[in-house]
Amino acid sequence: MSMDALNKTLDAATKLAAPLGVVAMLYLQSQFVTRVEFTKVYERTDARLTKIEEVLIRMEASADVDRRHDISLNDHESRIRTLEKGAIK
Repeated sequence: MSMDALNKTLDAATKLAAPLGVVAMLYLQSQFVTRVEFTKVYERTDARLTKIEEVLIRMEASADVDRRHDISLNDHESRIRTLEKGAIK
């Protein structure tokens, strides 16, 4: 390949690179989420997270109640076992 042909090819490539770069940048910018879309999704996600937190708080309170009931049941069971052992003798 001669020097003239190489220069013409490089010249054409550099002239095409700028418009292709602009088109690529426009395409990439169109792929980003707009502020309005982001705000909508954020609000929905925040509402869902709030509901999940409320459910977790209720579940934790329920687990505390269950723990107290288990302790009470174990105490009653041990008392019943003690009475049964006393009645057998």
